[in-house]
Amino acid sequence: MKVESIRLECGPQEFEVEIAVLGKGPPLVFLHALDGTEGAAPLLKTLAQDFTVYAPSHPGFGASSLPAGMMSMDDLAYFYLDLLAHLDLAGVTLVGSSLGGWLACEILVKDSSRFSDVILAGPLGYWQTDRRRNVLFDIFSVPAETWPGLFCETPTGFPAAHNGMAPDALLRIARNREAATLFGWSPHMSNPKLNQRLHRINKPVLMAWGSADRIAPVSYREGFASAVPSAKMEVLEGCGHFVHADNPGELAKMIARVSLKRT
Repeated sequence: MKVESIRLECGPQEFEVEIAVLGKGPPLVFLHALDGTEGAAPLLKTLAQDFTVYAPSHPGFGASSLPAGMMSMDDLAYFYLDLLAHLDLAGVTLVGSSLGGWLACEILVKDSSRFSDVILAGPLGYWQTDRRRNVLFDIFSVPAETWPGLFCETPTGFPAAHNGMAPDALLRIARNREAATLFGWSPHMSNPKLNQRLHRINKPVLMAWGSADRIAPVSYREGFASAVPSAKMEVLEGCGHFVHADNPGELAKMIARVSLKRT
């Protein structure tokens, strides 16, 4: 993937944004999960056959800077609105996976004017409780070494540290974990206020869930879909929470079907 760095001014803040741009066709913006853009590399390469794919690393992830004071998903949403304006993109297919799906929703409830279609793979962010406890599995309650098997049916698709890994790759994994903790610690991978704003999403939304998702129970998936106007839900068999890692080919077909109206 071609990766570049751009400098973005957002009011008094300045960012160094790492962004991969690949392919040719209508614009598609991919918002990654806590495994970073590297975890979605096979999906992005497949999507590049039909789209011009823009895949930034969120602030604090990968090699993107994290300015002081940026500490919430709300902050990230406004950052992305500024980034989209800087890139002058319109008619965008917006794809978000897991944490990136949550971020997509935070963006859409503020301003959806630049988007045409929305595909969310295992989105988080919705607030649902059972006996006052968050129904999402608390990923921070288990060692990060267990995350590959927790998120994926095929754990080899999850970027994980191992002996002999290059220092730069290790640093990226460490930064991704740290940033995921910053933005998703409490309330755990959720924003109770988002529930009150989901009705503002006025674009067609497809939610894709893995049949073997260990993070979000079925009640959560159904509740989330029912809270978003015009949302439809599909299940991909044999996939865990990270659909983008377990079956990138099928997810890419789904995205093309929705955005390019393929049968």
